[in-house]
Order: sequence, then C-alpha cells, then structure tokens
Amino acid sequence: MSGPVIGILLAAGNSRRMGTNKLALPLGDTTIGSASLKSALSSTLDHVIIVQKKEDEARWIHPAFFKKENWSQAACEDAFRGQAHSLAAGLKAAEEMGAQAAVILLADQPFVGSRLIDQVIDTYKEKGASFVASRFNRTPRPPVLFSSRLFPVLQGQGDRGAGSLLKQPSFAHKGMMIDVEMARPFF
Repeated sequence: MSGPVIGILLAAGNSRRMGTNKLALPLGDTTIGSASLKSALSSTLDHVIIVQKKEDEARWIHPAFFKKENWSQAACEDAFRGQAHSLAAGLKAAEEMGAQAAVILLADQPFVGSRLIDQVIDTYKEKGASFVASRFNRTPRPPVLFSSRLFPVLQGQGDRGAGSLLKQPSFAHKGMMIDVEMARPFF
C-alpha cells in the first residue's frame, strides 16, 4: 500500500432543519465543525480535505487551524444536490493527491474522536479490506474508510451515496465493520 490516507470532511450541508449553519454553533470553547476538524487533524490521517459549498466561507473553522498545513478545502459546486455529490468532490480531490484510501467524516459529528478514526485506519492497514466502517446498532456509520479501488464505485452512486452501498449485502462482504458500543460518537 502506498499513498496517503486522506480524510474527507463533508461540510457542504444546508442545515435546513437547524435554520442556521449548525457547524458554526458553539460547542464548549469552539464550534461543532471545528471540533470535528480537530478530531480529524489529531488522528493519523495524512491530510484532511474539507468539502463545502462553493460559496461557503467556512466561518465555523477556528482561526488556529489556518496555521496548520495538513488540511485543504474543496468546493462542491452541486452540493445542493445531496451528500453523494459532496462525497464525489472529496474523492476527486483525494485522487488528485494520490490517496490509497479516504476516510469519510461528517463535519456535524464532533464526538467521533481521533481514536475511532485511527481504529478504522489501523484496521484497514492490518487487514487490507476494501472498506472499513464503524457500526452502531447494526447500522454502518461514518467514519468509513474506502480503499482507492472503490472510488469509481462511490463516484458512480449518483444521489444514493455510500450509505446505500454499505447496506447492500453484496457490497458489505467486501469490507469490515468495527462495532462501536456507545452512541455518543454519532451524535
């Protein structure tokens, strides 16, 4: 295996139910989005790509992160069409960086933590599975690592996204699941 393991932090949602950008909502001394980014940057990921709407200024990112070099931003011009389009934009950026794998993360899950991200990465490196997903209550959930071999399959999902693939038994046997006992990481 060669090439970096890239994190793709999906942050292009519309926050329709919240009525405001939920990533900018306070969480302790930071924001929900910055807490998620901190977890990703504290993990063993080689680089993190934040996927956001083209017009988004990402005001939720704490100024201290702008001093770090192990992350970048990718704009998704058709983010309004759904998460699968944001994922495709992130995968394209990861491919351009020569990624061997990408870990899909959601910017509105600030409690995932670097330990769980590292567990997904370590399992991939030890077992060589096509994907490694965290799972709670028998349901796969981000963080999910996909080998670059699966990037074309993920990009061809249209509006369905990776979640629908992981629920298909014919696809699920290609990878591994890590059972997580606590619900907190997925809030």
